[in-house]
Amino acid sequence: NVAELDENAGEYKLNIIKQGGPWQTFDPDTSRIWWQEVGVHQNLTHAVHPDPLSGAHCWLQKALNVRKAGPGEKFGDVWVDTKKSMTVYREWVAKTRSAVDFSPDGLRRPFWLKRPLKPVKEAYSLPKEPFGR
Repeated sequence: NVAELDENAGEYKLNIIKQGGPWQTFDPDTSRIWWQEVGVHQNLTHAVHPDPLSGAHCWLQKALNVRKAGPGEKFGDVWVDTKKSMTVYREWVAKTRSAVDFSPDGLRRPFWLKRPLKPVKEAYSLPKEPFGR
């Protein structure tokens, strides 16, 4: 897609100008693209939210206003109010607790939590002198 991003006092609107399709590059596969709809950029609609227990970035949000495109809108157009999103983010941050104070085993993240690229166990340890203390 080719898109236009308009910003107005913390409100963003992503308008699709041209849908996907074939184009010429060094890779011959780019000329074989037969579809036009490449999806909707959902990350713009959700701010980063920390998990209250682990502090990790989590996709715990829910979209409140998803609807069919109206007059003058196209599939893939997105509008988001980042001021409202930031308000929710601050509410979530207020729910977080420092691992320094609440970790049951002295680790920054649960070691048992499955991860595709798991660091060595020492990387989970909290620092001896935590930042800001």
